[in-house]
Amino acid sequence: MDKFKKNNVINSNKENIFLILNDQGSRENNKSKKIKTLTYISLVKIISVFLVILKHTNENYWTFSQYWISTNIMTSFCMCAVPLFSLCIGATLLDFNERYNIKIYWKRRIKKVVLPILGWNIIYYFYRVYILKNFQKINFDFINLYKLYFNNQLYPIINSLRIFIFGYMIIPLIAYVDKINKIKVYSYCFLTLLINQSIIPYLIKFNKFDIISWPYNYNLGYAIYIFAGYIIQNYEFNKMFKIFIYISGIIGLLSRLIIAHYLTLKSGEVDKSQVRYLNLPIVLYSCAVFLFTKEHCIHLLKKINNKFIIKLGSLTMGPFFLHYICIWTYFSLINTHEYTFNYRFFGAIIITIICFIITAIIKKIPFLNNLVP
Repeated sequence: MDKFKKNNVINSNKENIFLILNDQGSRENNKSKKIKTLTYISLVKIISVFLVILKHTNENYWTFSQYWISTNIMTSFCMCAVPLFSLCIGATLLDFNERYNIKIYWKRRIKKVVLPILGWNIIYYFYRVYILKNFQKINFDFINLYKLYFNNQLYPIINSLRIFIFGYMIIPLIAYVDKINKIKVYSYCFLTLLINQSIIPYLIKFNKFDIISWPYNYNLGYAIYIFAGYIIQNYEFNKMFKIFIYISGIIGLLSRLIIAHYLTLKSGEVDKSQVRYLNLPIVLYSCAVFLFTKEHCIHLLKKINNKFIIKLGSLTMGPFFLHYICIWTYFSLINTHEYTFNYRFFGAIIITIICFIITAIIKKIPFLNNLVP
């Protein structure tokens, strides 16, 4: 009898040890997964910030000249910049309700987005009025402030920021879908938006069917990137489907580049139909870049400390907000021509580095650190 009890105790201890080891292994796997996710999301944000700055140092895209072909190539590569930010929003925030409640969610969004936008609009106003002297003074009444904030008069990137704000606004409406059904529901939403907001409008515009219009164009279309971000983050695609996404992305990039080139040369004026973020080629290209970074960031970062990438990723909103000030200042100080390759490419690299350095400094200054969340 004593021997039987002793064996039971031994077996029970073995089971307890196994459960403890299994629990530790599970925690380590979860920790490793979180670090990997944080690393690749940080890397995506860094890539996105650089592409945003590169796109804005190539604003001569809107002027048809002998430099336009190289500008079109760089601009085509940069078209995924803003969508990548939206994909990150979907990947990280569509399950916010599993970590904190909606009150905390909105407190964080207001602190990280709404207040910094207001602050940077004030900074841009004084910078342009008193330093660049290319903006007229205004009376600070409601109408003028409204126009400055919403009419894109002062801060050229406000249209992109609206996309992020729109994404933050709709996330609470869709985050509370049951976790078991999230992939199915979000996949359905993604496909619906892909058909209605990307494929059909793009085909109509591309074929120039002026006699018809698509009646289902909504700002809701930008949610396509939010759904795609969550799906790519949480669903393991098989190898063949990943290859399909990569090939689609390459085709999307090339078609955007070639079609813009063809239509511009044909008309002699820069074609504006290929710059919409919801155009099918840009959706395919952006999703492919996001997936590729997720799948291969470990190989890309073997020689770089993960902590450095994560730290740099935490600074990305700063460069996003302040890079126009750096571009205008750099351009005036260097006294270079906006068409030169050195300015359009190497200038973008220098400006990106400067933006990150300034952001890191501002982060250490009390009160001002709220400008760079």
